[in-house]
Amino acid sequence: MARSVLCVDTEERIDDVAAAVEDDESLTARTATTVAEARETLDAEPIVCVVTAYDLPDGTGLEIVGAIRDIAPQTPCVLFTDVPPAEIDTASFEESIVEYLNRGLPDAHDRLAFVANDVIDYSAQASFIRPDDEDERLETLAQYDVEELPIEDSFDRLTGLIASHFDAAVSFIGLIEEEEENFLACHGGDLDTLTRENTICTHSMLQEDVMIVEDIMEDARFAENEQLQNLGIRSYAGANMTASNGQVIGQVCLLDHVPRSYDAEEQAELEDFADTAMEILELRQSVRDAAETEVAR
Repeated sequence: MARSVLCVDTEERIDDVAAAVEDDESLTARTATTVAEARETLDAEPIVCVVTAYDLPDGTGLEIVGAIRDIAPQTPCVLFTDVPPAEIDTASFEESIVEYLNRGLPDAHDRLAFVANDVIDYSAQASFIRPDDEDERLETLAQYDVEELPIEDSFDRLTGLIASHFDAAVSFIGLIEEEEENFLACHGGDLDTLTRENTICTHSMLQEDVMIVEDIMEDARFAENEQLQNLGIRSYAGANMTASNGQVIGQVCLLDHVPRSYDAEEQAELEDFADTAMEILELRQSVRDAAETEVAR
């Protein structure tokens, strides 16, 4: 499947930019000639990279960078312009993947597709969003002696119940560690660990409510994730496991091999299952802590 690149430039230049991107057969160009049109496209379609000019009829390329950060923060951007970097507010690039390519260079158009592919690959390998309170979250997670707790059988039964209740191909319980997600139980699949840039739960944990991805292939955040494709995953639903101090340490999730949605009642039920998983973990840890205290006396 070709990678969709949104090209944003003036009406006079847009065709040349799109043609340069499509010189690479792995890329397909979508076009916009204003900031407003670009925002609409980012909202509506799975875009894996944006190539934008700096000077646009209704604003600048910096507004495109801002739109990416608001709408799809993992999407990389190539700023394709002859405006010198010294005249650009590079502080606007913070928390975004932005590459600068001077369109005035003799081989700039020839290199554009290569640069776009390069930043797409880099973003897939190196970027995922961490919560603002990540340190506190990891400290909370460390309080659970997961490897020493007798939770495997309970979680195996729970994930089996969840999969049956929702008629889903896969259900799992995973804890989100610093660099990977550790699956404590998985019914219907053989999941052990995934790096955080490859797991949807990295995004789901940032939402207060259940996160639903009806069709991964139509979602710009995940459409190019080869790990998910290799697992045959097409849809996802995830609910937070939230500790008593409010920190999200894990997820209870559903996966399916076909696109599907979940209504409000089903989402509430998944949240209940996530609360149950958290309660089991809390109970087992409390029992272990009490036993250790008794031994120490």
